[in-house]
Amino acid sequence: MSVELIIQYATMVLSITALIIKRRGIKKYIPVAFFAILYADIWCYIAKYYDLWSFPSKLFPFIKDISIPVNFFAVPVIAIFWVRYYPKTYRKGLMSSFLWTTILIIIEVVIGTQTDLLEYSGGFKWYHSYILWYLSLHIWRRFHLWFNY
Repeated sequence: MSVELIIQYATMVLSITALIIKRRGIKKYIPVAFFAILYADIWCYIAKYYDLWSFPSKLFPFIKDISIPVNFFAVPVIAIFWVRYYPKTYRKGLMSSFLWTTILIIIEVVIGTQTDLLEYSGGFKWYHSYILWYLSLHIWRRFHLWFNY
């Protein structure tokens, strides 16, 4: 089994395990998870259309546009935990979002450079992805606030 397949299976297992461990009170965050899936899929279709990034090694090779382990497992869990544990104050929220985004980008850059799971193209760079992750975190939180209030 290749490293790419192991990483994809590990992503799914870790995502499900995190949800099982922190399942108490998660029901009100399910709409955020579904929104995050839709949001990630739309961005992947835009990226495919403009040739911004691609997924050369896939768990499901017949699905060309998206990465199932990322879009259906990792992104919704990240959205749930982001919204659920968002700090109480705006200042701490901004600092937390920079920290979360930095961690996600480090993981993404390592995966993009060391494996065949992600490939940037068409002038897309890691800092574009940094901005996308940062904005995504805040869009998911705003969706949650709009949906629940």
